[in-house]
Amino acid sequence: MIERIAKLRQKFKGNQLEALFITNQYNVCYLTGFTGLSPNERESFLFITATQASLLTFPTYYGLFKEGGSGFQTLSITGSKRLVDHLNEIIGTEKIKIVGFEKQNLTVGELESLTNKLNAKLRPTEYLVEELRLIKGENEIRQIKKAAQITDLAFTYIKTRIKKGVSEKELALDLEFYLKRKAGNVAFPPIVAFNKNAAIPHYLPENRQHLTDNSLILLDFGAKVNGYCADMTRVVFFGNPNNKQVKIYNTVLKAQELTLKKLRPELLANEVDFVAREYIKSSGFPEYPHGLGHGVGLAIHEAPRLKSESTEVLKENMVVTVEPGIYLEGECGVRIEDLVVLKKDGLEILSKSPKLLKELIIL
Repeated sequence: MIERIAKLRQKFKGNQLEALFITNQYNVCYLTGFTGLSPNERESFLFITATQASLLTFPTYYGLFKEGGSGFQTLSITGSKRLVDHLNEIIGTEKIKIVGFEKQNLTVGELESLTNKLNAKLRPTEYLVEELRLIKGENEIRQIKKAAQITDLAFTYIKTRIKKGVSEKELALDLEFYLKRKAGNVAFPPIVAFNKNAAIPHYLPENRQHLTDNSLILLDFGAKVNGYCADMTRVVFFGNPNNKQVKIYNTVLKAQELTLKKLRPELLANEVDFVAREYIKSSGFPEYPHGLGHGVGLAIHEAPRLKSESTEVLKENMVVTVEPGIYLEGECGVRIEDLVVLKKDGLEILSKSPKLLKELIIL
């Protein structure tokens, strides 16, 4: 963690900062190594100066973090010593005049409160920590690989649970419980969609949708291991697919195969998206309404973004998804998603579950 904080401090001068107040919980996790924080809560904060790093948290969490860690001290936020009191004490001791804040994370109300109470000028910053998170370290990749392996095991398991009459919700809960037993947590609530519901990319499973013969099933899910996520999508058929479904499936699979052959470091993100998008369009199907893929790490969706408007340069040891799809409203949807690590001379595919259509028919 010391190295990560040191790299962050190197960004201070170029951004005219003397300190940085970090509220994004994923960024707090990344810089401290405490990966159990909820991204939707304000459980802990980091205050980084030129000489020290302080983790500020509440009494309900202080017992977990009070020993501190490599490179930072832990301070307790109480009724008698509030967050701003701690910050102003550090600001006064170090004679800090300019404090950066995370523009994409701080709310308007929080900014107004800090502006009124903090004894320093506030300066907005963007993606300072996220830029460090782009390139995954060896341990990060190791955790993501473990998550991907458990995700593959979950796919093998859930295929044994597919039977006539089962609901989307039942399969989704079954997947979630399996992942939590094996990995400790899920990267996101699993998506299970039957037939026309699969045409909605981020569909919410329902209890009223029950499986019938000759149905398409889309499964999108991932394990989370020690805070790090995996992400995979597979489509299976309960009974024989019709000719149109076969064509759709093989088109998506071919689009993904072409993309995986091209994907490597130093390409622009939009170049990769173009390959799959154009193949699907040339085959007579509509473009998918999302990017080709996204970064995966502590967050299930993070940079880089593989989309048509992105000019990000892909780098070695980035971890991304590749997930082209075809969605026909009122009919069906097919998305095939693998998790990959960009390597010096190509990529390593972490998702090992079968993708050939003949392997995905359950009779």
